[in-house]
Amino acid sequence: MTLPPKVSVVMPVKNEILALPRLLQSLLDQDFDSFEIIVADGESTDGTREFVLHLAESSRVPVLLVDNVKIRSGPGRNAGLRRASGDFIVFLDGHCMLPSRTMLRDTVALFNETGADCLCRPQPLIAPARSATGEIIANVRASTLGHGRDSLIYNMSFSGFVDPASSGASYRREVFSVLAPYDEAFDACEDVEFNTRLRKRGMKAYTDPRVAVYYEPRSTLRGLAKQMSNYGRGRVRLALKHPDSMSLAQAVPLVITVLLAATVLSLPFHTLIRTTLLSLTACYLLLVLAASMQLARKHSLRYLWRAPLVYFTIHIGLGVGILKEMLSHRMSLHLRRLFNRRPEVCS
Repeated sequence: MTLPPKVSVVMPVKNEILALPRLLQSLLDQDFDSFEIIVADGESTDGTREFVLHLAESSRVPVLLVDNVKIRSGPGRNAGLRRASGDFIVFLDGHCMLPSRTMLRDTVALFNETGADCLCRPQPLIAPARSATGEIIANVRASTLGHGRDSLIYNMSFSGFVDPASSGASYRREVFSVLAPYDEAFDACEDVEFNTRLRKRGMKAYTDPRVAVYYEPRSTLRGLAKQMSNYGRGRVRLALKHPDSMSLAQAVPLVITVLLAATVLSLPFHTLIRTTLLSLTACYLLLVLAASMQLARKHSLRYLWRAPLVYFTIHIGLGVGILKEMLSHRMSLHLRRLFNRRPEVCS
């Protein structure tokens, strides 16, 4: 008798006790039996580890806790991969939920039907938010001005072969014998970097809403700013490693950040440059206001004054992250040249 294909669900987490129980229960409720759950914990201190260990004692599905001493998502994925025994690997984060009881069954079916090496998935921010701010963040991020237009993570209607960069999340096991594991130098965008290498090797990627996963938005502007800054730094590292992955659209947050800073610095001076900068800034602010009004008509009037703050946090957070990584890389090159310089020989 032929055994059904096995799925390994790998979850890098840190301090996810508020969301993880719901996610693990939705996995245990799947209409599919041939899978294992591997939780790679990044030194949690909120009870996450204890919850997983307790669940492992009674679960009908194998649940394994592994240590992720480097804490970040990339090392966590690699730690889970080393212990995975499945024919297919599905990556999930701790702060998401599964809308379908057949997601794992559909994953196996899509791999078999399409012959794809990688499955992409929609990942909209529509899991229940923990705060009113989180709800606004989710709706702003889903808007045209709130996320990259080359991303498929909000598209819940398209099925077909795609570039996996933005949304690849499930793989045939053989992929990891062809490609090197996740680059642990990345603090963000490690999945985009891996998927870029997958595309360059000519491997096929397919997306389908049947394997969608709903993500939970950040609940505060501070948390969103940190997330966006990490994304910005990740984009620069990605561009340095894969120059062909960079697009003009990805540089827009940096342009906005520099524009706003330059406008503020120009205010004491009465020059044509100040007038030009003020005009450009006014255009940006009007664009944000128009987008916020559109959300206010769809949701509620509070978006008129709260959505702009979220847009600013997204754009400036990304821009600051890009700028910090660019300066960090430049400083690193300078120090490398300084310390590698050969001493002059005195005659």
